[in-house]
Amino acid sequence: MMELPKDITDEMKIRFDSGFDLANRILTEFLDENEYLNHERIIRCVIYLSDGIQSFRHNLSVAKSDPRDVMLFAEYEQIKRVRDFNKSFYENGL
Repeated sequence: MMELPKDITDEMKIRFDSGFDLANRILTEFLDENEYLNHERIIRCVIYLSDGIQSFRHNLSVAKSDPRDVMLFAEYEQIKRVRDFNKSFYENGL
């Protein structure tokens, strides 16, 4: 697995708080098994959509089925793109 950019680890610490180590382990194992999903944009989208470990696992599963789904759910509202997770959380104002 690639080293995660600082904005991603910072956001994971905020969203998962005391569950950060578990979330990081889940992500590492997931990306080791699904290397094609090891892209910053997909990871940011999954994290953005997640509110706790259970939804994090669910969103990773959705990304595995079709990463375009998590990108759509995370970046668009009413068919208008409002976020671009090719950019960091910081650049998106989050």
